[in-house]
Amino acid sequence: MARKEKKEKEPVVVTKKRRDDSIEVEIKKSPAKTTLGKITIVLIIIGIIVIPVVALIFLLSQA
Repeated sequence: MARKEKKEKEPVVVTKKRRDDSIEVEIKKSPAKTTLGKITIVLIIIGIIVIPVVALIFLLSQA
């Protein structure tokens, strides 16, 4: 039977050092697959959809 070749996993976070001694951090994973990315997506959805709908319902109930 033929063996399957395992691909080496690329690191998710890569750090690079620049000439001026600053550190550059590069994330090579989709933001939708990271925990911080998921939290950011949820916060954006809440800010765009949930808060305006709640504010609209509140204002209509005050009228």
